[in-house]
Amino acid sequence: LLLLSLASLAYLLCQNVAQLVGARVLHGLAAALVMPASLAYMGELSPKGKEAGHMGLFNAFFFGGLAAGPLLGGGLKDLWGMRSSFITMGVLAFFAFLVTSLALPHDRPWGGPRTMPHWRSLLRKRPLVGVLLIRFCFSVGIGITWTFLPLLATGRWGLSGSQIGLLISLNVLTAMLLQVPSGFLSDRLGKKGFVLVGGGIVALCLYLIPWSRSFRELLLLNLLFGISGGLSIPALMGILVEEGKDLGGMGTVMGVTVMVHSFGMFLGPIFGGLVVDQIGIDGAFQAGAALSLVGVLGFWGLYRRGQRG
Repeated sequence: LLLLSLASLAYLLCQNVAQLVGARVLHGLAAALVMPASLAYMGELSPKGKEAGHMGLFNAFFFGGLAAGPLLGGGLKDLWGMRSSFITMGVLAFFAFLVTSLALPHDRPWGGPRTMPHWRSLLRKRPLVGVLLIRFCFSVGIGITWTFLPLLATGRWGLSGSQIGLLISLNVLTAMLLQVPSGFLSDRLGKKGFVLVGGGIVALCLYLIPWSRSFRELLLLNLLFGISGGLSIPALMGILVEEGKDLGGMGTVMGVTVMVHSFGMFLGPIFGGLVVDQIGIDGAFQAGAALSLVGVLGFWGLYRRGQRG
């Protein structure tokens, strides 16, 4: 968090493209340090049997920050200029650093023994591999949607920038509102079912996007997209917490998960672009739907075999 606050202020000192790239690298490094550790802390603090609910609470705040950030940054820019947005970002990160330093207990004494599961032990956990597979496939689908939905909406339906922004914001807002109730409900009713239903909705929405004929239909599909994330993400994170506790390496499990998610988001636009070049923009969404379905079926098979084992 301290590095994140410094990276935020580094943007103010940039005079050329090379310096801006350096600030972005520093920012990315800071985020890569914060996210796995935050998820691991929340996972270790989650009571047994309530993992998905507590991870849903974490995700709700995370999605809330994603939704509020652009609004706050844009408002500050309009009122006091671009510099005020970066200064505020740095101040908030430094405040989080102080709160974390003072209020968050150490997960183990400094210099105490560290146990770290071997990579092969991660791969032997079939439920964990299933979660990573479906998370990767979902991330590719999200990358395709965020890249090509604005192009499709502008070129085919002539939607305005505000309408496109509403589509994406509705997706994030719906997922945020469902994180906590869906998480605690999946703890009671079973996490696997929530993942399968949510994953099926993702595949269906991706397939139907090119067939939409109006802004209203796109709005409905993005609402369903948000519902799918609200159903599946807390349950997936709950399974990850269970597996992390069993392995004794929560940080490793969460780090691998964040890496897989980021890699999927990175590959999504590239994969979608290759498909667009070959068969058109509709094919990118259909390929994303097929990949999401592969993720759902792969998760179902691996999770079921892991539970039997």
